[in-house]
Amino acid sequence: MDPRRLVEQPALSHRAAGPAVAGDLYDNRLIRGDNLDALRALEPEFAGRIRCVYIDPPYNTGRAFAHYDDGIEHARWLADMRARLEVLRRLLAADGTLFVHIDDNELGYLIVLLDDIFGRANRAAVVTFKQGAPTGHKAINPGCVSTSNFVLIYARDRAHWAPQRLYTARERDPRYAQFIVDRAAPFREWRLVSLLRAFADACGLGERAAQRLARAEPARLDEFVLARADAVVRLARPDYNAVSAAARAMIDRSKAEPDVVHRLERDDHDDFYFVRGERILFYAAKLKLIDGQRIAGEPLTTIWDDLLSNNLHAEGGVAFPKGKKPEALLRRVLELSTRPGDWVLDVYAGSGTTGAVAHKLRRPWILVERGEHCEGLVAARLRAVVDGRDPSGVTAAAGWTGGGGFRYFSVEEDLSDMSPEPCP
Repeated sequence: MDPRRLVEQPALSHRAAGPAVAGDLYDNRLIRGDNLDALRALEPEFAGRIRCVYIDPPYNTGRAFAHYDDGIEHARWLADMRARLEVLRRLLAADGTLFVHIDDNELGYLIVLLDDIFGRANRAAVVTFKQGAPTGHKAINPGCVSTSNFVLIYARDRAHWAPQRLYTARERDPRYAQFIVDRAAPFREWRLVSLLRAFADACGLGERAAQRLARAEPARLDEFVLARADAVVRLARPDYNAVSAAARAMIDRSKAEPDVVHRLERDDHDDFYFVRGERILFYAAKLKLIDGQRIAGEPLTTIWDDLLSNNLHAEGGVAFPKGKKPEALLRRVLELSTRPGDWVLDVYAGSGTTGAVAHKLRRPWILVERGEHCEGLVAARLRAVVDGRDPSGVTAAAGWTGGGGFRYFSVEEDLSDMSPEPCP
C-alpha cells in the first residue's frame, strides 16, 4: 500500500456563492504536493476513469525559472517521466487520450519512452505547435530560429479511441471566383458570372471600382461571399476514368448541351451539378461551424500555427513567465478528446490553465502542483473562474459566467495502516 494519501484542506477549497446549481461541477480537485505521490494516491479511485491527460512537464533545458528548476541529469529526467507516465496510463479510460507538451530538447527520447509505455501503435500524432515568431534576441543568432514546441498525442487503446472532429479557420479560397446570379431559379436556368461582377452589382459599382474596393477593404468581399456562399462556386474538371458510370454519362450530356446546367441526383450524398463537362463546386460546402460562426474551415492538421503564445501575460489574471500556455490551446485539446462531464487531469498544473479551461467547458478536473504557487497562482486563478471574475481566454467563446467549485487537498503520509514498531 502506498504510504501517501490526500487530505482535504476545507479552508482552501472554494465554491461559488449561493446554493448549488444543477449541472455545475463542485468535485474538482486541486492537489498540492509531489505529483507522483498524488498519482499513486489517486489511482484507487480514478484508475480507468480519466478521459484526458494533458501535461506540460519541465523540458530539461538546463535553465532555472522562477517557479521550477528545468535542468536535471538526463537519465534521471527519463526515469522520473517513466514513473509518472506508467501511472497516468493506468488512470486513463480505455478511450482516453494523453497529450504531452514538450520542446525539441528531449523530444526524441520522450517519443521512444512513450512508445514503450503506451505502444507505438497508440501514438496518434506528433503536433507542431507554433509558440512564437522569429523576432527578438533569437532572430540575431545564426542558423534556424526555433519558433515551435510539440504536442505528443497517444491513445490509451486505439481500438477504442474516438476523437472528436475539429476544424480550423482558413482564409477565403480565391479559386471560388464565379457566381450563380439566379440561384433560386431551376438549376437548368442558372447563369454564371464572375464573382467580381456579382460583387460590383451588389455594391452598385463598376467592375474596376469594385476591384479597388476589394483590394482596399478585403473584408467587404469576404462578407459578401459568406453571406451568399451557396451561390459562390468554382468549376473543376473531374477525373473521367475515376468517377461512376452515371457521372460519366452526365459529363457527356453537359458537353453536348453546354448552355445549361445538368444535375446528377444521389441518394446518400449531395447532388452533382455539371456544366460544359465540369463539376460545379459550392463554397458553402467549405464552411464549418467554428466558434459559433459559419466560416471557411479545414480539418484539424498536425500543424497548429493559429494559437500563438504571445500576449498571454494577463490571461487568467496570473503571471507565469516562460511557462503559461494559451487557453485556446487547452480548449482545442479538450474539445478534441472529451465531452462535457469527462474527467481531465494535469499533474504539472503550472499556472492552472488546464483547470481553468476545463471548468469553463464543464469538464471535471484534477490538478496537481507543488510549491507555494499552487495556492498563490493556481488556486487564485481558479477562484476567479468559479466566481465569474475571469473574462480572459476562452470565457466568451465558452459562454462562461461562473459557478461550481473545487476542493483543495495536500499530499500527506498515511500512518493509519502502518504497523507499530515492535518494542525492544
